[in-house]
Amino acid sequence: MAWLQSAKQVPLTPANSFILALLFIVLLETLVLNAKLQQPWTGIQLKATNDSLVVTAVAANSPLAGRIKPGEHLRSLDTPNDSIPLPRLLRVLPLSIPTYHDLDALLDLQARLHTAFLSNATLTLTTDTGRRLAFTPHQRTRLQDIPAVFWWILLANITALLLGVIVWVCKPYTLEASCLLLASVSHYVAESVFRLSASQEFYLPPQWTSVFAGLEGGSFYLFMASLFLILCYYPNRAAPHWLLLLAPVVTVLLALNYCLRWWEIPIHIYILPIFPIIFYSTWLFYKQWVLSIGNPVSRATVLLLQLSALLPAWLIILTHAIPVMLGDVPLLGDVATRIFLVGIFAGWAVGILRFRLFDIEYWWLKSLLWIAGGSLLVALDVVLVTVFQASAPYALGTSVILSGFLYLPLRQWLLDKIMPLERRSLQDYLPVFSASMAKATSQKSFEQHWEKFLLQHFAPLHLEAWDEQRETSNLSDDGLHLYVPSLGNRHSFRLSGKQQASRLFNQSDVKNTESLLTVARMAINASETRQRAVLEERQRIMSDLHDSVGAQLMTLMHKLPDPEHKQAARLTLMALRDTIRLSQKTCPLKLVDHVADWRTEIAERTEAAGVELVWQQGDLDSYLLNAKQVLELTQVIREAVSNALKHAQPEVLEIGVSVKDGKLHVCIMNDGRVSLPSTWRAGTGLNTMKKRMHGVNGDIQFRLATLPTTKMQVLLSLPLLKQSGPH
Repeated sequence: MAWLQSAKQVPLTPANSFILALLFIVLLETLVLNAKLQQPWTGIQLKATNDSLVVTAVAANSPLAGRIKPGEHLRSLDTPNDSIPLPRLLRVLPLSIPTYHDLDALLDLQARLHTAFLSNATLTLTTDTGRRLAFTPHQRTRLQDIPAVFWWILLANITALLLGVIVWVCKPYTLEASCLLLASVSHYVAESVFRLSASQEFYLPPQWTSVFAGLEGGSFYLFMASLFLILCYYPNRAAPHWLLLLAPVVTVLLALNYCLRWWEIPIHIYILPIFPIIFYSTWLFYKQWVLSIGNPVSRATVLLLQLSALLPAWLIILTHAIPVMLGDVPLLGDVATRIFLVGIFAGWAVGILRFRLFDIEYWWLKSLLWIAGGSLLVALDVVLVTVFQASAPYALGTSVILSGFLYLPLRQWLLDKIMPLERRSLQDYLPVFSASMAKATSQKSFEQHWEKFLLQHFAPLHLEAWDEQRETSNLSDDGLHLYVPSLGNRHSFRLSGKQQASRLFNQSDVKNTESLLTVARMAINASETRQRAVLEERQRIMSDLHDSVGAQLMTLMHKLPDPEHKQAARLTLMALRDTIRLSQKTCPLKLVDHVADWRTEIAERTEAAGVELVWQQGDLDSYLLNAKQVLELTQVIREAVSNALKHAQPEVLEIGVSVKDGKLHVCIMNDGRVSLPSTWRAGTGLNTMKKRMHGVNGDIQFRLATLPTTKMQVLLSLPLLKQSGPH
């Protein structure tokens, strides 16, 4: 890495970087275009078939225009002194030739053609039908006569080069950006040579072919070595550091061996060494995947970098490299394979810059399935043709049918299994979400249900509340975090690591969350409207009860002559007033205030009955009750005291109030005429007391204590609210 540190001393601004790239393009294109314009021109475009050359197009101003038609096969080119055969070898690119012997045969044919075209003599083309067509080629190629494929490849090359420059400008002097820049430059050189070979008519000068083959081969090896180094060390170090030195050394040795012919590599002198690189790169993908577990950003980077290179690489291997090595016509042409390389640069640029990385997960899976489907179709077609000797139309039709029945169900299963959340629409989980929101009865419970839904739906590694208010949901850190507003906009939630840090949040998550947030807020508004209507109606009813029933009870209490009946009317009036007062309370109430009310009321009743009251209570200052708890507990205590005073005729009534483990405990104990609770005949009073306590999640027990004296105990308990701050 020392060269990167020393390079940092060289000031290179983004503007200077693009100017240098432009100068490089202009310089190289001047050389390439000059070489192209020096070539003789016939206006005929050719394509190699199994054993010959076939005419694919004839220019309107060609010396052979109107005399030869597309589809005709050529057998030879004749001069007064020579008859030169025209085999398919002439249209095979040098890097696709398997042996040095075949490469020498190509150079020999090109030397004979070069002599013929420079002789200024009339040349004669002989077709496979025996027709002889005399013509005189133009000595130079005009700019307007250059085929379109020449310019299309130029556009793709410039795009790939600029992607490498853009990444380097954004992340200068880093290993990954520098390697990508080196790959884009070497790719541009190799593809510039390829443009001359791909757009040639009959030949290139043999001396050019020798130099160009070495230049293209060496540049392409350098291109692969540069990308290989990125696979080794980005985003995680998945290979030892010595590979950083070994890769360039091996690249130089392979290029020199190809040019100087030290050793003829078996099977194929150029393509075979590429296979170990592809195999090891596939192993590196697995290593990078393992190292990225628990880091969804790193894992998504691995997916994009590795698969944007490996998917096209394996497609080229299966459809082009292997058929070429076996001596067959490749299923994917030379131009198409080079276009795939531009896609590699686009994927790597996105991965290194991590731009909208959260949107790539579904893309790579669909791309993988697309490649798998195409590979399956090709494999079945090849098997049917080679193994079962089926005809081409029958093999293709059968392959399409079998691929459909085998591949499509598997594809659907994988999509549902691997990415179920991304395939679910808003309507899929809206019923469950709506049912959850319907259970909420207050602002706090709505917030709790909202938080619970986020946890269940996204299964984040962390969910934390942030004090920052947000109006809308949004992503951060390339999809590692999702910020979601609370329902009341008082704070927001930050979700980290979707699906336990195995996935990234994406724009679909933002869209669905915003839609559900709207539904939840509508539910809150509807609930608040309903509660206001209920409260207003309750207040009206309570007001009517107070004005009518309350007034009648007050009159009745004053007119009743019997003290016992007057006391009953008084208790009924107190119960009515408590019900009216407490039913209008919505916020928690202090426990200590209501204990004081209970003590005052019970003291008045025991004094009137001539019974001694013993009252004990603990520290109750920091505890709260809601209105329903106060109302129900008041009625139960009042009923318990009434039963003791009426049926037991006690001398002493003891009441203890305490809090333990977050629960309120009330003990009402009396002496006098007491009996076992099991011998009681349960009436309306006892059953009502039990229902009231159970309605507030409380408990009531009746027990007979015998030590030191026999006494009856009524034990009440119910959960309390802890006061959070000063009131």
